[in-house]
Amino acid sequence: MKRLSLVIIALVFPFLAAAEDPAIFLSSAYLFTPEPVFVVKIGMNIQEPGGQKTREVELSVEKQGDRSFSLSRVTRPAFLSDMKFLKRSENEKVDSIWVKTSRGVRRIGDGNRNESVFGSHFTVEDFGSIDGKGFDLSFNKSLDTNSERAIVAKPLSPATYALRVIWVENDNGLVTRMEYRDASGKILRRYLVTKTTGSGKAMRPLEARMEDLVNGGSTTISLLSFSTPASLPEHLFSPGTL
Repeated sequence: MKRLSLVIIALVFPFLAAAEDPAIFLSSAYLFTPEPVFVVKIGMNIQEPGGQKTREVELSVEKQGDRSFSLSRVTRPAFLSDMKFLKRSENEKVDSIWVKTSRGVRRIGDGNRNESVFGSHFTVEDFGSIDGKGFDLSFNKSLDTNSERAIVAKPLSPATYALRVIWVENDNGLVTRMEYRDASGKILRRYLVTKTTGSGKAMRPLEARMEDLVNGGSTTISLLSFSTPASLPEHLFSPGTL
């Protein structure tokens, strides 16, 4: 009986650890899909107080254990097709980020992670992937809902906000919403999934919106296509080939 109890504890412990460690819990969360390799095409509708603009973006992601790589590139309009955004996360290091524009390729420093992606209300920090590296993470049960668990992420390096609250679906790990708040608790920006497709681990967002609650405006992204290739070319995620 004692041996059986030890076996049960060994089987259950990883799940208990994930439930109680916010870093482990967040590592299994996802913005688009839990698949380790995927390519999505996204429509962007960017609403500003002075008008609107649209983009079509292709996002390629590959995860290899505790390493992950993502490349975003504008496919439409054609005159912006040189614009790319590369994010590499390796081991315990904070993401390394590069941006390519018509003026060339440059690396984004830790203090500039609030930079806009392709003129949208998403930033280089929060577009394409979710990561707990570079943050002090904690659960906040008072913000939990019946179906979601709330994680508070406080940046360890200078940022334009004091903390980010991330809500994750308990059943599948989908990030359903995020709020960026200042030290007083005022919400500066808000991300919200507004439409989904599928169920369980196959659930994906069909539509989501990032709002700027200080200056006004929002960016709505819509899923145009989705694929899960076996692998992606290694050179795709090299800064040298941007």
